[in-house]
Formats: sequence, C-alpha cells, structure tokens
Amino acid sequence: MPSDDEIRAILREPGTSSWMKEALSAALDRDPVDAVNDAELLAIVLRHRAEVIQSEALAAVTIQRAKR
Repeated sequence: MPSDDEIRAILREPGTSSWMKEALSAALDRDPVDAVNDAELLAIVLRHRAEVIQSEALAAVTIQRAKR
C-alpha cells in the first residue's frame, strides 16, 4: 500500500490525470477506510457504466451489420 509520500509522488507526476490528482488529494484528508470504501464503490459503478456503454455500442454495430 502506498504511503502518503508515495501518493504525493503520484500527484507530482505529469502523466497523472487532473481527475486522479483531485481524488487522491481529497483522499489524503479523509479516513482511509472510508476513502477505500468509496473508491471501491466508485470502481464498481464506473466499471458497470463502461460495460453498459460497450454493450450498447456492440449492439448498434451488430444491428447495422445485420441491415446490410
């Protein structure tokens, strides 16, 4: 598990997205257990959203191909 110093190093990385920097910065000020619980729920929600979007895109492509 990264230490606070390692997290700060990630925050200084130019390749780290602004969104991730904001989330990590906010997490440093929170109870770590609460932050992990919220991050895990966020990952589940975002993963499900991505799967739905991918499924819809695949369905649209399949329908278009079937019409040819």
